[in-house]
Amino acid sequence: MAELTLAIETSNPSSGGVPGVALGWVHADRVELIAEEPIGAGERHDDLLMPAIQTLMQREGHKPTDLDRVVCSIGPGGYTGLRIATAAANMIALASGAKLYGVPSAWVAAHGVSPTGAFAVALASKNDTSYVTAFGVDCTESVPGRVIGADEIEQLGVALLLGDRYLPASFGETCTRLGIRIDEPVFSAEACLMLAPRLRAIPVGRLIPEYGREAEAVTKWRQIHPKPGTT
Repeated sequence: MAELTLAIETSNPSSGGVPGVALGWVHADRVELIAEEPIGAGERHDDLLMPAIQTLMQREGHKPTDLDRVVCSIGPGGYTGLRIATAAANMIALASGAKLYGVPSAWVAAHGVSPTGAFAVALASKNDTSYVTAFGVDCTESVPGRVIGADEIEQLGVALLLGDRYLPASFGETCTRLGIRIDEPVFSAEACLMLAPRLRAIPVGRLIPEYGREAEAVTKWRQIHPKPGTT
């Protein structure tokens, strides 16, 4: 039986693609897109995410209680966008009784890539490092994501690196030396939806962002409010 599925992708609004939500049917052997509703890049997702979901559902003649699945891109990505998206996904799943799924944002970027060899996705770049996940030619994860420096790229054995405008210069220099092409990652709610059959359901309330590293907001909080005995 096909399951009505809502997909949320707002993880990396400054990268390629347009943040938004998608609605579709997940069949036993395929996924059928019904429609998408975009959220403008650079817009305040805390103001626009829920209205976009409501617009999409109403336009397609469905109620939240019709949902069987809620799928959310969990990062790495923007701190606020991920928190808003995961909170909304948890809330909608709780209210509707739908099953809840989280998908790594690197998988979303990797979906639809037509590589001629292994490739990798670099996200959450900071301080000359990046959170890198490697994929095989079939676009399935081959090396789990971790924070690395440019000196470790060669070990991945990739021919393509997906990296946004925050990719450290050292990564670009290393890729040029190794002959690795760099493309901008593209994120879409449709890609998030299409990955639904590969995911395992998680308990409602357990969906949390994956930042890849401690969020800058948390780091600043620790600096301003150090634990007793650490100063």
